Amino acid sequence: MLVKPHQIFADALASDYAIGAFNTSNMELSQGIARAAEKLNAPVIIQTSEGAIEYAGLEVITAINKKIAELSPVPVILHLDHGKSLDMAKKCIEAGYTSVMIDLSVLEFEENIRKTKEVVAYAHARGVWVEAELGAIVGKEGVKDLHGGQTPDSFFTQPNQAKQFVESTGVDALAVSVGTIHGAFSGQEYIRFELLQQIQEAIPNMPLVLHGASGISSDHLAKACKTHVCKVNVDTELRIGFERAVKAYFDETHDSYDPRKITGPARDAVQVVVEEKIALFGSSGTAGIY
Repeated sequence: MLVKPHQIFADALASDYAIGAFNTSNMELSQGIARAAEKLNAPVIIQTSEGAIEYAGLEVITAINKKIAELSPVPVILHLDHGKSLDMAKKCIEAGYTSVMIDLSVLEFEENIRKTKEVVAYAHARGVWVEAELGAIVGKEGVKDLHGGQTPDSFFTQPNQAKQFVESTGVDALAVSVGTIHGAFSGQEYIRFELLQQIQEAIPNMPLVLHGASGISSDHLAKACKTHVCKVNVDTELRIGFERAVKAYFDETHDSYDPRKITGPARDAVQVVVEEKIALFGSSGTAGIY
């Protein structure tokens, strides 16, 4: 079922688990994500970046994801990941997304507040949830990796700014920079739990979001999901699973090629990754309460 995030995030915040948010750009990825959530009876977030929307087309990718959500017995949130403008947020809301992210973290602090408020006003008038980002996360989204795969201290989210930002904008969730990176990872990433604790003390009722979780150890992720982190984004590991399954197919000799035999195993590989993450985040079995 296609749902809004409000009650799901309230329960996740109160019960110390996180909802998995998984990126998609085609039908097979979306099906793999939904099937994993259904198998584990967990709510799930299917999200598209602006790049995915450009690749598939907003109407097409929305139609695929909405139909998968509507047919699913578990709650499915349709989310815009890393939206860069009010215009894109508007288009996704009008298309039927139940949640949007506005990521203006590369702007100066006051400008980020001003433009984020515009998105919040538009979205809230239509009952849509808004996530924003404060601080800089190294990697392929926004800030490029110029630091050997690690986040400089100056890029981390500052607790005092987080409080001001949340109070000024009225956002529903905040993506924070506490050590994760986007995209390919070095193996040296780790979550700064002392900083995470300071942030949640500054904004105690705010669901927090981790981006760039693919490079973080399972122990750290599981621990983070016991804090106020209520949403964890996963993209790179889905791509790796998909690619490996396709490569395995072509490593063998075939008399003829059937696209379904190529993308079917890739879809299954994505499902396995999503199942592992949902179990790790602690949301297995929670779909029945909504």
